[in-house]
Amino acid sequence: MKILLDHNAPQGLRHLLDDHDIQTAEYLGWETLRNGDLIKNAILDGYEIIITCDQSIRFQQNLIQQRITVLTITTNDWDTIQTNISLIRRAIDTAQQGEDNIVQIRPQR
Repeated sequence: MKILLDHNAPQGLRHLLDDHDIQTAEYLGWETLRNGDLIKNAILDGYEIIITCDQSIRFQQNLIQQRITVLTITTNDWDTIQTNISLIRRAIDTAQQGEDNIVQIRPQR
């Protein structure tokens, strides 16, 4: 699956999800794009999923009927994400085009 990591998602996800084709917004030179333009560029480049930690994106953008899934992770704490990578993998595996999915992960204590 072709996945784009937003600039606020931990870049280490590339290594934890290495069975997918993953690029970062920074690598593509898109780190300064606002959410709407980032989504448009991702769709044009054939990305199927954007992974972000920006919980407000779902309120700022009309994500219904987009040709991409936006997967929002509720934390960007690296240790917590590593511990809960199975939740993220499950969300990727079950994603449907045009969905706005949230992976609820509670920070570790």
